[in-house]
Amino acid sequence: MKIDPYNHKRKYLDWKERTKNGIPGISMVNSDIILAYINDMEKGINVSSSGIKGARSYPRLNNIRGRLMFFTRKFEEIYSIDNITKITEEQLICFFSDMKNGTIKRCDGNSFESVDTYVRIFKAFWHWYMKVNKKKGEIIPDITTDLDTSREKPKWVYLTEDQIKKMCNNAKFNYRVLIMFLFDTGIRSPTELVNVKISDLYNECKEVHIREEISKTFGRRIKLMLCSDLIEKRSPQLAVAG
Repeated sequence: MKIDPYNHKRKYLDWKERTKNGIPGISMVNSDIILAYINDMEKGINVSSSGIKGARSYPRLNNIRGRLMFFTRKFEEIYSIDNITKITEEQLICFFSDMKNGTIKRCDGNSFESVDTYVRIFKAFWHWYMKVNKKKGEIIPDITTDLDTSREKPKWVYLTEDQIKKMCNNAKFNYRVLIMFLFDTGIRSPTELVNVKISDLYNECKEVHIREEISKTFGRRIKLMLCSDLIEKRSPQLAVAG
């Protein structure tokens, strides 16, 4: 069974239980729309033709619900709209532009980063709304066509191999193994890391298999160039098992 270090499943199910009679803090119209959308995404129903098929993961569901509640509150605050589907194309483009240029700020007063992620989430929601209404015989125009989904290059923070080795030389042995394993594999921590098993190590600890079911993106097999000797010293029996 996949380990869920952030308890995404429990958080989602608790939220679902709390909101079965409506989402507090937003209009009932918005609540009904969001709950209908989240319910469809949980089941993988009415997914956009350009989107990935199938039910959305619990982390994804939590992300979607949070962003949609953000939209409903901001649209009501800025445009006095208590129905998310009544936003106009011009208002929508101005909204995301203001997020990007810093006019609309986060709760802590800082500017938003990765605005393209918010745009993509709204586009997915709107395409769902279009698809649901098309089944009812009503054609909804796509007001998201001209939204800017370009992604700004993130600031790259990194340590060199020499810096990593220097840090390792000042760490306890178990931490040294962990640090080098993380650096060598580029594995996501903690979500993928905590789900790695002994049976995922191959070729005398010179390769590790990140299984599809524990990966955020896709399964992969990685050659261990820096940490295989440390892993073998930590647990010599692994090399034999591999």
